[in-house]
Amino acid sequence: MRMDVAWMLAAAVVAAGCGKSPAGPDGPTDHPPSDSPSDGPSDGPGVDVPPHIPGMPGAGAHGMRFYHLGDPSAPSTSSITTPAMTTQATGSTIVVSVGRGDDTLFALPTDTRGNAPYQQQGQMHPYARWPDSGTALYAFPSARGGTGFQVTTSTGDNARGQLDEVTLAAVEVIEGTRIKDAQWIERTSPPLTSPSVTTDGPATLVAFWWGDGFPDTTPQTASPNNGFVVVDTNVEQLHSYVQCAVAVKNVKDPGSYNVTWTATPVQGAQLWLIAVQ
Repeated sequence: MRMDVAWMLAAAVVAAGCGKSPAGPDGPTDHPPSDSPSDGPSDGPGVDVPPHIPGMPGAGAHGMRFYHLGDPSAPSTSSITTPAMTTQATGSTIVVSVGRGDDTLFALPTDTRGNAPYQQQGQMHPYARWPDSGTALYAFPSARGGTGFQVTTSTGDNARGQLDEVTLAAVEVIEGTRIKDAQWIERTSPPLTSPSVTTDGPATLVAFWWGDGFPDTTPQTASPNNGFVVVDTNVEQLHSYVQCAVAVKNVKDPGSYNVTWTATPVQGAQLWLIAVQ
C-alpha cells in the first residue's frame, strides 16, 4: 500500500485499492489523477440500485472517493469527501466504510448535515498481509439528508511523510431505521465468503469487499453472488491505493444471508456485511 522516498521523488502516485508490491511495500509507479471519472461514482446514472419498495428498506444514494498513496492531485491533504449525493431529507440510515494504508489515522466520519456521532460497527481490523493498514465500518440511523449530501473523514501523512492512501464509500438505506446485524471476516484466499447476517424482516444488505492484492500492472475484478448488485468500485485502478467494491441487496423475508466474492487476480480480502432494517 505504500511507496518509498524514491517513488516520491519521481512524483508518481497511484489510485484505488489496498495494494503493496509483492516483493515489499516500496516501488516506483505512475497513475492517473485521482479526480478522474474513476475516482468514485456517486448516485448518478449508469449504476442502478435495486428498486426501493415504499414501506420497506431500500438502497438509495451512494458514492465513493479515494486517494492514491502520496496523491498530488488530492483536493485536500487533511480530509477526503464523497461525491455529492441526493439522499432522502430524513429517515435514512447512512452506511460508511473506510480503508486506509495507515491504520493510525482512522477517525469517525462526519457529513454535511451534522449527523453525529457515526456509530462504529465492531472495531477497525488490520489486514493480515498489511498489518499497518486496515478497514472500518460505520453507520448513522435516522439521518438528516437532502441534496448535496456528502460524507467526510480525515486523512493525513503516514509515518513516511506521504499523504496516506485512503478509500471512503457511503451508501444510503432509505427507510432503514436500525442496524440489525453487522459481520466482518478476513479471508486470505478463496472462497471469499462473508459471515452470514440474520434479519427478522425486510432489510437492505450492504457488502464491502476490501482486496489485499497489489494491482501494480493488472486491473482487478471483484464480483459478488447471491443477487448482490455492485454500486461502486475502484478495482480497475493500478498501483498503490485501497481497493474496494460495494454491493447491495434488498431482502423481503427474515433469514440469514451471506455473499461470496470472486476476484481476479486471485487474492484475499476483508469482507464486511451489514443488514439495515
